Formats: sequence, structure tokens, C-alpha cells
Amino acid sequence: MIYGAGDVRVEDVPDPVPHVDGGQGEAVRVPQAQGTLVKLPVGEDSALLPSLLALSDVFPTGHHCAVTAGVGPRTTVTVIGDGAVGLSAVLAAKRLGAQRIILMGRHKDRTDLGREFGATDVVADPDVPADFGVFLRNITLTGGVAPARAYIDELLPDVLEGRAQPGKVFDRTVTLDQVPDGYRAMADRTALKVLIRS
Repeated sequence: MIYGAGDVRVEDVPDPVPHVDGGQGEAVRVPQAQGTLVKLPVGEDSALLPSLLALSDVFPTGHHCAVTAGVGPRTTVTVIGDGAVGLSAVLAAKRLGAQRIILMGRHKDRTDLGREFGATDVVADPDVPADFGVFLRNITLTGGVAPARAYIDELLPDVLEGRAQPGKVFDRTVTLDQVPDGYRAMADRTALKVLIRS
């Protein structure tokens, strides 16, 4: 069993590891910290904090989507979904030089942020056709776990210098006592991404 995110139990994990406290506490034990933590040149009260927190997961995940899809200069990209990862993929595609970025999303406030992040076109309220095979000759589908830590050294300078602001995906802030409310808001789609402050 693996414990994380406030000691949520995950079943059926091969090669279980011993209990590890979740990361949403006032203090946390971090095994292998020398290979996973990154010392930052800013304080905890920095205005950059939301974007730096986005570097711990959602921004590198969107970046991984763009990298594995082969995004580069003169490419056209379609991002399906206006959640935090989809919006991070838009930001990453722009950063990698995509010429055209089409965002398919259902929430105007999120697609507006997608335009700010670099989407050149928005398809509102998209319906993916049932005959998805029609599109297979024109698309690349990739997947897998994003190695977030591996991308931090590449992405960090853009965040520190203000060229990328992935922290804009955080649209609600909660305290530790309000974490269940934050998760509920994300599940109900009334919050895009929740930032936790003590």
C-alpha cells in the first residue's frame, strides 16, 4: 500500500512501500529528498509561489504531453480538455513553438485562460465524434506517466523569469482545514485547481 495526499490509501500497487505521510500536512517526511526536492531562490511569500507549485506536477505533466506529441515550431496542436493539465499543455505547446494551438473546452473562464496561455483557436463545447477512427490518420496519441521532476530544471527558468505563469491554473485557495472542500470544488468543476495555504 502507498499512502499520500493526506493518507489516501491506494490498493493493488506492485512492490508496496512502507507508510509515507501525505504531502498535504504542515510537515512531511520526504524519502529520497536529495533527488526529489529543489531549492528555490525565493521565499514562501513570493508571488511566484503558485507557478512554482505548478512545477511540482501539473505544468510538467502538460509539458510531457507536448513533448511526447512531438510539438515544435510550425506544428499544429489540438488539446482536448480545459482542465489544469490541458491548459498546461497549451502553455507548453506555446513554449515549444507550436504555430497553431486549438483548445477544445466546455468552460469559458478556462478557455479564456487557454487563450492567455497561447491557444490560437477555441472549440467551445466540443463533442468527440463516435467514429473516432476517422481521425486516426491525422493524429498522434501518446500517454504514460509524466516524469515531472525530470522537467523542472528545464521549466524553472521560464517560471522564475515570468515567461511562463502556470500558477494561473490555481483559482481557489483553501486552508488545511478546508482541503475536503477544495477537493469537492474540483470534483464539482467549480474550481480548476486549488492551492492550499496554512
